[in-house]
Amino acid sequence: MKKELLISKRKKAKELHENGWSNRKIARHLLVSKDSVGKWVRMDEREVLIDNRGWEKGTSRKYAPETKQQIIRIRADLEKEDSYFIGSEVVRKNYENQTGEEVTKSYVDRVLKEAGLVRSPAKKKKGRSKYMKYPEYTLTKLGKSMMSVDFIDPKYLKGSENRINFLSCKYIRPEKLGIVKRISGQTTEQTVKTLKGVWKTHPIPEILKIDNDSAFGANLPHEKYIGKLAFFLLNLGVYPLYIAPRSPWNNGQVEGFNSVFSKKFWNKLQFSDEQEIDVKIMDFNIAYEKYSRLISNNPELEEEDVRYMDDFKDVDLENEHVKYFKADKIYFLRIVRRKNDKGSDEEYGFIDILKHEIKLPKDLINLFVFCIINIKLKQLVINIELDDGSLKEIKSVVFTIKNVRYNQS
Repeated sequence: MKKELLISKRKKAKELHENGWSNRKIARHLLVSKDSVGKWVRMDEREVLIDNRGWEKGTSRKYAPETKQQIIRIRADLEKEDSYFIGSEVVRKNYENQTGEEVTKSYVDRVLKEAGLVRSPAKKKKGRSKYMKYPEYTLTKLGKSMMSVDFIDPKYLKGSENRINFLSCKYIRPEKLGIVKRISGQTTEQTVKTLKGVWKTHPIPEILKIDNDSAFGANLPHEKYIGKLAFFLLNLGVYPLYIAPRSPWNNGQVEGFNSVFSKKFWNKLQFSDEQEIDVKIMDFNIAYEKYSRLISNNPELEEEDVRYMDDFKDVDLENEHVKYFKADKIYFLRIVRRKNDKGSDEEYGFIDILKHEIKLPKDLINLFVFCIINIKLKQLVINIELDDGSLKEIKSVVFTIKNVRYNQS
């Protein structure tokens, strides 16, 4: 297509688009592709007149050669500094901070790939959460701030059989901070002690997302009992959110952070003893905090929504009386499982909440449900998320947590 004809068609496409024509209708009228029309109608008046066809392959039309060279230099400098985080997003942010000019992540990706400095990541499998009705919208809107904690698989120093345990703490929103602490054991006491230390200097979240480990208080031997961690959280005003059993991908943020810790810290460095681990882990936490603040663009919490442990000096954090809880709900993600043979008359669905089985319709089998225990009302509500993001109540039952005190004494 000659330049004059191309420019003429671009102008006509913009004119028809402003008159309310759809891209498809314009494409049929001008005998061009719908994708071309989509690009043309987004062009400004200057871009409409520019014909970049015939540009030398491999040469950027938008960025100067000096931009490419500086991107590579920034990556090299990060490697020289032994930075834990040297990916394209970190390089991009450093470039923008140094030059005051914007550059796209896709361009940085391409420059680093052409320079042989990155490997293409494996493609993620998608789709399972959608057909299982995973309540993604509900979780996105749940609380102003959310954090997740998890035990990292035990590690061992070379030549030693002594387990080295870690607790990872990953803020999900609005901050993206990640903190790892070495602990003496995977216990409730160590979890509470570590969270108290973290929340002295970092905000206490509104929601804490955790798995069903007995140390986290949802998989105790007794039916309808909660553990010490749950009481600790409820007295702080933190709502526990327990993910579905045997579904670590429900807790993807902290699982991903655990992977970063193993790859960037444990598998990369050498340690002589536990004291050296503690020193170097402080460096890792500082580096991750810098990295998180560099790439995060989420708005900060309002001042009235920020709380620290010092704000709860006069609160009994072991209180078991519902009257004094600062949070009165516990959330559960569950996958409805099958009971009895598929297709039989006895087949039905069920979930387990605090060792208590609840029967559900069999058409919910293998789907996610979002469950809420309202402690004060002694009520459990089971919901499913609809395609529009709203929650539909499936069942409501009386549910009393047996080791919570309800009487007035």
